[in-house]
Amino acid sequence: MTLKLTLVAGCALIFSACSDSGSDNNNSSTGTAIPGLADCSVAGANQAVICGKAVASDGVTPLSGAEIRYVSEVERNALTVTGGGVANPSKCVTDSSGDFACVLPEGVDGMQNLVIVFNGFVNYSFTSDAVLGSVTAAGTQELVADSSQKWLVVPGEYDGVQVLLAQLKNCTLNNEMDLPFDPSADDHASARSSADCTNKGLLVLDDNFANSSSAFYHETFLRGQDLQDYDALFINCDANLTDNDGPINTNIRQFVNSGKSVYLSDLSSDWLSVLYPNKINFLGNSTSTGTIGGDVTYPPLANAINASIDLVFDLGAWSAIDTVTSDVTTFIEADISSITSYNDVSPVTVGLKEATGSGCVFYTSYHIEGASTGAPQELAIKYLIQNINNVCI
Repeated sequence: MTLKLTLVAGCALIFSACSDSGSDNNNSSTGTAIPGLADCSVAGANQAVICGKAVASDGVTPLSGAEIRYVSEVERNALTVTGGGVANPSKCVTDSSGDFACVLPEGVDGMQNLVIVFNGFVNYSFTSDAVLGSVTAAGTQELVADSSQKWLVVPGEYDGVQVLLAQLKNCTLNNEMDLPFDPSADDHASARSSADCTNKGLLVLDDNFANSSSAFYHETFLRGQDLQDYDALFINCDANLTDNDGPINTNIRQFVNSGKSVYLSDLSSDWLSVLYPNKINFLGNSTSTGTIGGDVTYPPLANAINASIDLVFDLGAWSAIDTVTSDVTTFIEADISSITSYNDVSPVTVGLKEATGSGCVFYTSYHIEGASTGAPQELAIKYLIQNINNVCI
Protein backbone atom coordinates (compact mmCIF):
# COMPACT_ATOMS: atom_id res chain seq x y z
CA MET A 1 0.00 0.00 0.00
CA THR A 2 1.44 3.37 -1.00
CA LEU A 3 1.68 6.00 1.71
CA LYS A 4 1.00 9.54 0.55
CA LEU A 5 1.97 12.73 2.34
CA THR A 6 2.44 16.43 2.00
CA LEU A 7 5.86 17.57 3.21
CA VAL A 8 7.34 21.01 2.74
CA ALA A 9 11.12 20.94 2.48
CA GLY A 10 13.17 23.42 4.49
CA CYS A 11 15.56 26.09 3.25
CA ALA A 12 15.95 24.94 -0.32
CA LEU A 13 19.12 23.05 -0.99
CA ILE A 14 16.91 20.79 -3.11
CA PHE A 15 16.63 22.20 -6.60
CA SER A 16 14.20 22.11 -9.47
CA ALA A 17 14.26 18.99 -11.58
CA CYS A 18 15.63 18.66 -15.07
CA SER A 19 16.62 15.66 -17.12
CA ASP A 20 20.17 14.28 -17.00
CA SER A 21 21.59 12.28 -19.83
CA GLY A 22 23.68 9.21 -19.09
CA SER A 23 23.97 5.48 -19.53
CA ASP A 24 20.93 3.26 -19.11
CA ASN A 25 20.25 1.53 -15.81
CA ASN A 26 17.54 -0.81 -14.61
CA ASN A 27 15.39 2.07 -13.37
CA SER A 28 15.42 4.49 -16.26
CA SER A 29 16.37 4.83 -19.90
CA THR A 30 16.57 8.62 -19.73
CA GLY A 31 19.39 9.13 -17.23
CA THR A 32 21.30 7.80 -14.24
CA ALA A 33 20.75 10.67 -11.77
CA ILE A 34 17.59 11.29 -9.78
CA PRO A 35 16.53 14.94 -10.15
CA GLY A 36 15.15 16.82 -7.16
CA LEU A 37 12.16 19.03 -6.47
CA ALA A 38 12.04 22.26 -4.49
CA ASP A 39 9.43 20.69 -2.20
CA CYS A 40 7.61 17.42 -1.70
CA SER A 41 4.84 17.65 -4.30
CA VAL A 42 3.57 15.81 -7.34
CA ALA A 43 5.77 16.46 -10.36
CA GLY A 44 3.27 15.35 -13.00
CA ALA A 45 0.61 12.79 -13.80
CA ASN A 46 3.16 10.49 -15.41
CA GLN A 47 5.90 10.91 -12.78
CA ALA A 48 6.44 9.53 -9.29
CA VAL A 49 8.05 11.42 -6.39
CA ILE A 50 9.82 9.89 -3.38
CA CYS A 51 10.25 12.04 -0.25
CA GLY A 52 12.10 11.35 2.97
CA LYS A 53 14.74 12.52 5.40
CA ALA A 54 18.43 11.71 5.98
CA VAL A 55 19.85 11.95 9.51
CA ALA A 56 22.97 10.86 11.36
CA SER A 57 23.09 7.72 13.48
CA ASP A 58 21.78 9.61 16.53
CA GLY A 59 18.44 9.58 14.74
CA VAL A 60 17.90 13.35 14.92
CA THR A 61 20.77 15.34 13.35
CA PRO A 62 19.79 16.33 9.78
CA LEU A 63 22.31 15.76 7.00
CA SER A 64 22.28 18.62 4.51
CA GLY A 65 23.61 18.11 0.99
CA ALA A 66 23.41 14.30 0.96
CA GLU A 67 22.71 12.87 -2.50
CA ILE A 68 20.05 10.28 -3.32
CA ARG A 69 20.82 7.98 -6.27
CA TYR A 70 19.88 4.75 -7.91
CA VAL A 71 21.86 1.83 -6.51
CA SER A 72 22.86 0.79 -10.01
CA GLU A 73 24.58 4.14 -10.56
CA VAL A 74 26.76 3.63 -7.49
CA GLU A 75 27.67 0.16 -8.72
CA ARG A 76 28.81 1.49 -12.10
CA ASN A 77 30.42 4.83 -11.43
CA ALA A 78 32.91 6.43 -9.07
CA LEU A 79 31.20 8.24 -6.22
CA THR A 80 30.99 12.01 -6.39
CA VAL A 81 28.94 13.73 -3.72
CA THR A 82 26.98 16.89 -4.34
CA GLY A 83 29.02 19.00 -1.97
CA GLY A 84 27.72 21.59 0.43
CA GLY A 85 24.31 22.03 -1.17
CA VAL A 86 25.83 23.42 -4.36
CA ALA A 87 23.11 23.96 -6.96
CA ASN A 88 23.01 21.03 -9.37
CA PRO A 89 19.53 20.56 -10.83
CA SER A 90 20.34 17.10 -12.14
CA LYS A 91 20.87 15.80 -8.59
CA CYS A 92 18.48 15.03 -5.76
CA VAL A 93 20.06 16.35 -2.56
CA THR A 94 18.78 16.92 0.95
CA ASP A 95 17.95 20.43 2.13
CA SER A 96 19.03 22.12 5.36
CA SER A 97 16.54 20.03 7.33
CA GLY A 98 17.78 16.77 5.81
CA ASP A 99 14.60 16.43 3.70
CA PHE A 100 14.68 15.21 0.12
CA ALA A 101 12.14 15.16 -2.72
CA CYS A 102 13.26 13.04 -5.66
CA VAL A 103 11.36 12.96 -8.93
CA LEU A 104 11.68 9.85 -11.08
CA PRO A 105 11.81 9.99 -14.88
CA GLU A 106 8.48 9.86 -16.71
CA GLY A 107 6.79 6.49 -16.71
CA VAL A 108 9.00 4.97 -14.01
CA ASP A 109 7.17 3.47 -11.02
CA GLY A 110 7.15 0.39 -8.81
CA MET A 111 9.79 -0.64 -6.28
CA GLN A 112 12.96 1.48 -6.45
CA ASN A 113 16.40 0.57 -5.11
CA LEU A 114 18.05 3.79 -3.89
CA VAL A 115 21.19 4.83 -2.05
CA ILE A 116 22.09 7.93 0.00
CA VAL A 117 25.66 9.20 -0.39
CA PHE A 118 27.18 11.70 2.05
CA ASN A 119 30.78 12.49 2.87
CA GLY A 120 31.88 10.90 6.14
CA PHE A 121 29.14 8.24 6.11
CA VAL A 122 28.73 4.71 4.84
CA ASN A 123 26.55 4.65 1.71
CA TYR A 124 23.03 3.81 2.83
CA SER A 125 20.78 1.71 0.57
CA PHE A 126 17.00 1.57 0.92
CA THR A 127 13.96 0.64 -1.14
CA SER A 128 10.80 2.61 -1.74
CA ASP A 129 7.67 2.08 -3.78
CA ALA A 130 6.78 4.72 -6.38
CA VAL A 131 3.37 5.46 -7.92
CA LEU A 132 2.83 7.61 -10.99
CA GLY A 133 1.22 10.95 -10.17
CA SER A 134 1.77 10.44 -6.41
CA VAL A 135 4.17 11.17 -3.58
CA THR A 136 5.55 8.27 -1.55
CA ALA A 137 6.95 8.70 1.97
CA ALA A 138 10.26 6.88 2.29
CA GLY A 139 10.55 7.86 5.96
CA THR A 140 13.66 8.80 7.93
CA GLN A 141 16.88 7.07 6.93
CA GLU A 142 19.74 6.90 9.47
CA LEU A 143 23.27 6.91 8.07
CA VAL A 144 26.21 5.44 9.96
CA ALA A 145 29.44 7.46 10.10
CA ASP A 146 32.60 5.94 8.71
CA SER A 147 36.19 6.60 9.77
CA SER A 148 37.02 8.96 6.90
CA GLN A 149 36.34 12.06 9.02
CA LYS A 150 38.83 12.13 11.92
CA TRP A 151 38.00 14.19 15.01
CA LEU A 152 40.39 15.10 17.85
CA VAL A 153 39.23 16.24 21.31
CA VAL A 154 41.23 18.17 23.92
CA PRO A 155 39.55 17.49 27.29
CA GLY A 156 39.11 20.32 29.77
CA GLU A 157 38.11 20.74 33.37
CA TYR A 158 34.45 21.05 32.29
CA ASP A 159 32.18 20.01 29.43
CA GLY A 160 32.50 17.07 27.05
CA VAL A 161 31.69 17.56 23.40
CA GLN A 162 33.10 14.05 22.85
CA VAL A 163 29.78 12.65 24.12
CA LEU A 164 27.97 14.22 21.15
CA LEU A 165 30.71 13.19 18.75
CA ALA A 166 30.44 9.57 19.90
CA GLN A 167 26.72 9.68 19.14
CA LEU A 168 27.47 10.90 15.63
CA LYS A 169 30.21 8.28 15.15
CA ASN A 170 27.96 5.57 16.63
CA CYS A 171 30.70 4.44 19.00
CA THR A 172 31.06 3.88 22.75
CA LEU A 173 33.53 5.94 24.80
CA ASN A 174 35.19 4.61 27.94
CA ASN A 175 33.19 5.62 31.03
CA GLU A 176 30.65 7.30 28.76
CA MET A 177 27.85 6.84 31.28
CA ASP A 178 29.57 9.40 33.54
CA LEU A 179 29.39 13.11 32.88
CA PRO A 180 32.66 14.61 31.61
CA PHE A 181 32.39 17.06 34.51
CA ASP A 182 30.87 16.12 37.85
CA PRO A 183 30.81 19.17 40.16
CA SER A 184 30.41 16.91 43.20
CA ALA A 185 33.58 14.91 42.54
CA ASP A 186 37.17 15.69 41.68
CA ASP A 187 37.17 13.35 38.73
CA HIS A 188 37.61 14.52 35.16
CA ALA A 189 38.51 11.17 33.62
CA SER A 190 35.05 10.36 32.33
CA ALA A 191 34.01 9.96 28.68
CA ARG A 192 37.47 9.23 27.29
CA SER A 193 38.88 7.42 24.30
CA SER A 194 38.08 3.83 23.50
CA ALA A 195 39.31 1.49 20.80
CA ASP A 196 35.80 1.54 19.32
CA CYS A 197 35.76 5.32 18.88
CA THR A 198 39.40 5.58 17.83
CA ASN A 199 38.82 3.03 15.08
CA LYS A 200 35.89 5.13 13.87
CA GLY A 201 37.89 8.35 13.79
CA LEU A 202 37.30 9.90 17.25
CA LEU A 203 40.27 10.38 19.57
CA VAL A 204 40.13 12.05 23.01
CA LEU A 205 43.63 13.03 24.13
CA ASP A 206 44.85 11.17 27.21
CA ASP A 207 42.80 9.47 29.90
CA ASN A 208 43.16 11.88 32.78
CA PHE A 209 43.45 15.61 32.24
CA ALA A 210 43.98 16.14 35.98
CA ASN A 211 47.21 14.13 35.79
CA SER A 212 50.23 16.43 35.83
CA SER A 213 51.72 14.76 32.76
CA SER A 214 48.60 15.21 30.63
CA ALA A 215 49.16 18.84 29.68
CA PHE A 216 52.63 17.98 28.40
CA TYR A 217 51.21 15.10 26.36
CA HIS A 218 48.55 17.36 24.84
CA GLU A 219 51.08 20.04 24.01
CA THR A 220 53.36 17.53 22.30
CA PHE A 221 50.49 16.23 20.18
CA LEU A 222 49.18 19.67 19.23
CA ARG A 223 52.53 21.04 18.14
CA GLY A 224 53.35 18.03 15.97
CA GLN A 225 52.38 16.72 12.56
CA ASP A 226 49.83 14.32 14.07
CA LEU A 227 47.34 17.19 14.41
CA GLN A 228 47.29 17.70 10.64
CA ASP A 229 46.03 14.13 10.18
CA TYR A 230 42.66 15.15 11.67
CA ASP A 231 39.73 16.99 10.07
CA ALA A 232 38.43 18.82 13.14
CA LEU A 233 39.75 19.80 16.56
CA PHE A 234 37.44 20.15 19.59
CA ILE A 235 38.62 22.08 22.66
CA ASN A 236 36.49 21.67 25.77
CA CYS A 237 35.77 24.27 28.43
CA ASP A 238 38.75 25.53 30.47
CA ALA A 239 41.35 23.89 28.23
CA ASN A 240 44.01 26.51 27.59
CA LEU A 241 47.33 25.41 26.12
CA THR A 242 47.96 28.64 24.28
CA ASP A 243 51.59 29.51 23.64
CA ASN A 244 50.91 32.87 21.97
CA ASP A 245 52.85 32.70 18.68
CA GLY A 246 54.59 29.46 19.60
CA PRO A 247 54.43 26.10 17.78
CA ILE A 248 51.03 25.03 19.18
CA ASN A 249 49.06 28.07 18.02
CA THR A 250 51.02 28.25 14.77
CA ASN A 251 50.18 24.60 14.09
CA ILE A 252 46.49 25.16 14.88
CA ARG A 253 46.32 28.19 12.57
CA GLN A 254 47.93 26.13 9.80
CA PHE A 255 45.37 23.42 10.54
CA VAL A 256 42.53 25.92 10.00
CA ASN A 257 44.18 27.52 6.96
CA SER A 258 44.31 24.10 5.30
CA GLY A 259 40.51 23.81 5.54
CA LYS A 260 40.17 22.03 8.89
CA SER A 261 37.82 23.26 11.64
CA VAL A 262 38.10 24.02 15.34
CA TYR A 263 35.35 24.03 18.00
CA LEU A 264 35.83 25.70 21.40
CA SER A 265 33.44 26.00 24.35
CA ASP A 266 32.99 28.38 27.29
CA LEU A 267 36.17 29.01 29.32
CA SER A 268 38.41 28.06 26.40
CA SER A 269 37.63 31.66 25.37
CA ASP A 270 41.06 32.79 26.59
CA TRP A 271 42.73 30.44 24.13
CA LEU A 272 40.41 31.56 21.33
CA SER A 273 41.23 35.21 21.99
CA VAL A 274 44.92 34.50 21.45
CA LEU A 275 44.39 32.31 18.39
CA TYR A 276 42.11 34.85 16.67
CA PRO A 277 42.38 38.19 18.49
CA ASN A 278 39.66 40.83 18.22
CA LYS A 279 37.27 38.59 16.27
CA ILE A 280 35.07 37.63 19.22
CA ASN A 281 35.13 40.13 22.06
CA PHE A 282 34.15 38.94 25.53
CA LEU A 283 32.38 40.82 28.30
CA GLY A 284 33.71 38.63 31.10
CA ASN A 285 32.49 35.64 33.09
CA SER A 286 29.00 35.10 34.44
CA THR A 287 28.52 33.87 37.99
CA SER A 288 25.03 32.40 37.59
CA THR A 289 23.40 29.28 36.18
CA GLY A 290 19.97 28.88 34.64
CA THR A 291 17.89 28.22 31.55
CA ILE A 292 17.14 31.07 29.14
CA GLY A 293 15.47 31.44 25.77
CA GLY A 294 17.68 31.53 22.70
CA ASP A 295 16.93 32.84 19.20
CA VAL A 296 18.37 30.85 16.30
CA THR A 297 19.38 33.56 13.84
CA TYR A 298 20.88 31.31 11.15
CA PRO A 299 17.94 30.19 8.93
CA PRO A 300 19.14 26.67 7.99
CA LEU A 301 19.78 25.89 11.66
CA ALA A 302 16.40 27.37 12.61
CA ASN A 303 14.77 25.09 10.02
CA ALA A 304 16.51 22.10 11.57
CA ILE A 305 15.93 22.70 15.31
CA ASN A 306 13.44 25.61 15.67
CA ALA A 307 13.75 29.39 15.72
CA SER A 308 13.34 29.64 19.51
CA ILE A 309 15.03 27.20 21.88
CA ASP A 310 15.89 26.78 25.56
CA LEU A 311 19.57 27.04 26.51
CA VAL A 312 20.93 25.44 29.67
CA PHE A 313 23.85 27.17 31.39
CA ASP A 314 24.93 24.75 34.13
CA LEU A 315 28.29 26.18 35.21
CA GLY A 316 28.41 29.30 37.37
CA ALA A 317 31.40 30.79 35.58
CA TRP A 318 30.95 30.99 31.82
CA SER A 319 32.25 33.42 29.18
CA ALA A 320 29.75 35.93 27.85
CA ILE A 321 30.29 37.47 24.41
CA ASP A 322 30.08 41.22 23.94
CA THR A 323 30.47 41.77 20.19
CA VAL A 324 31.74 39.98 17.10
CA THR A 325 33.23 41.42 13.93
CA SER A 326 31.22 41.58 10.71
CA ASP A 327 32.88 38.47 9.28
CA VAL A 328 31.74 36.32 12.23
CA THR A 329 28.42 34.49 11.85
CA THR A 330 26.04 34.45 14.83
CA PHE A 331 24.09 31.20 14.84
CA ILE A 332 22.30 31.65 18.18
CA GLU A 333 21.83 34.68 20.42
CA ALA A 334 20.04 35.23 23.72
CA ASP A 335 19.12 37.84 26.29
CA ILE A 336 21.54 36.85 29.07
CA SER A 337 20.52 39.54 31.57
CA SER A 338 18.56 37.13 33.80
CA ILE A 339 21.65 35.00 34.58
CA THR A 340 24.43 37.58 34.30
CA SER A 341 25.23 41.11 35.36
CA TYR A 342 25.30 42.04 31.67
CA ASN A 343 22.34 43.52 29.85
CA ASP A 344 20.75 42.96 26.47
CA VAL A 345 21.19 40.31 23.81
CA SER A 346 24.48 38.47 23.39
CA PRO A 347 25.72 35.98 20.78
CA VAL A 348 26.08 32.53 22.37
CA THR A 349 27.02 30.39 19.35
CA VAL A 350 29.23 31.87 16.64
CA GLY A 351 31.55 30.87 13.83
CA LEU A 352 34.22 32.55 11.76
CA LYS A 353 36.01 31.79 8.53
CA GLU A 354 39.01 33.95 7.80
CA ALA A 355 39.49 33.28 4.10
CA THR A 356 38.24 31.24 1.17
CA GLY A 357 39.56 27.73 1.56
CA SER A 358 40.14 28.00 5.30
CA GLY A 359 38.19 26.02 7.87
CA CYS A 360 35.61 27.24 10.38
CA VAL A 361 36.23 28.22 13.99
CA PHE A 362 33.17 27.72 16.22
CA TYR A 363 32.60 28.97 19.74
CA THR A 364 29.73 28.38 22.20
CA SER A 365 29.24 30.02 25.59
CA TYR A 366 27.23 27.06 26.91
CA HIS A 367 28.07 23.45 27.67
CA ILE A 368 26.44 20.29 26.39
CA GLU A 369 26.76 18.04 29.43
CA GLY A 370 24.31 20.11 31.46
CA ALA A 371 21.49 19.57 29.00
CA SER A 372 19.39 16.47 28.67
CA THR A 373 20.13 14.14 25.77
CA GLY A 374 18.59 15.53 22.63
CA ALA A 375 18.31 19.08 23.99
CA PRO A 376 18.21 21.80 21.31
CA GLN A 377 21.66 23.16 22.17
CA GLU A 378 23.12 19.68 21.70
CA LEU A 379 21.37 19.27 18.37
CA ALA A 380 22.58 22.72 17.30
CA ILE A 381 26.21 21.78 17.88
CA LYS A 382 25.83 18.42 16.18
CA TYR A 383 24.18 20.11 13.20
CA LEU A 384 27.02 22.61 12.80
CA ILE A 385 29.63 19.86 13.14
CA GLN A 386 27.98 17.44 10.75
CA ASN A 387 27.07 20.00 8.10
CA ILE A 388 30.33 21.93 8.20
CA ASN A 389 30.53 22.43 4.43
CA ASN A 390 27.17 24.15 4.39
CA VAL A 391 27.46 26.37 7.46
CA CYS A 392 31.09 27.44 7.18
CA ILE A 393 30.64 30.32 4.74
